[in-house]
Amino acid sequence: MRRLWLTGLLLIFCLGGCTTREPFNFDEIHSYKIFYNMPTEAIIEDMARYDLVIIEPIWYTPEQIETIRSNGTKVFGYINVMEADSWNRALIGQMDKDDYFYRDGERIYFPKWDSYLTDISSADFRKILIREIQKQVINKHLDGIFLDTVGDIDDVHLDYPEDLAEQLAGLEKFLQAIERTYPGVPVVQNWGIETLERTSAPYVEGFMWEGFNYTKITSDSWSMEMLDRMNVIQDEYGIAVLTVSDQEEATSRDLAEANGFIHYHEPTYYNTWDF
Repeated sequence: MRRLWLTGLLLIFCLGGCTTREPFNFDEIHSYKIFYNMPTEAIIEDMARYDLVIIEPIWYTPEQIETIRSNGTKVFGYINVMEADSWNRALIGQMDKDDYFYRDGERIYFPKWDSYLTDISSADFRKILIREIQKQVINKHLDGIFLDTVGDIDDVHLDYPEDLAEQLAGLEKFLQAIERTYPGVPVVQNWGIETLERTSAPYVEGFMWEGFNYTKITSDSWSMEMLDRMNVIQDEYGIAVLTVSDQEEATSRDLAEANGFIHYHEPTYYNTWDF
């Protein structure tokens, strides 16, 4: 069904800043890098070494994006789906209390990221996210959308069937809205294999698996089961799989490539650029 090759759909529904989309072929992506910090001229120039970069588009102007793309590098924009970062005051300023998720009357806070769990079943919050995609991805002429923190649905809700069903239904409505509003714009989901299987596989072109370290994967029965399930999903839907390791670069890359995945090694974090 879904598609390593996206057949020449045009982005003809315009809310401002629309652009013609060339077909996106993940078969042409052999190297990529994730970078969430503010760029410098040197970083933008060095991005030409990669087929794909995934960035936090808030820090970029349309002119900078065009410079990156003019070198042949594809650019995907980060959108935080299931968390609201405390630093992002512009986003939080659009939200009301019903856009957060509550369990036992309390919001769920992630101290590591200084963020709060959002409620994708909220129609209002889905509209906020669509506006963010329009502003940060479409208006800046990026090549695709990177949906981060979708894996929170697996991590937080799997043991709560009613909440899980509600969040998956909300996610599906959100993905349908993206497909309807921005036809032909590819979407990559970060983590959440259960969510991918249950809901999102028909709507995304790519899936990212972070923590893809050789020993962790091969010595853990759960991870090996997930690997088998990911291969099935990949075959059924034609989804490109992007993996990230932070240990054992050579063996992790070999394992990824043996499964037809696109691999990236990052031993530090996504806020630094290594020349």
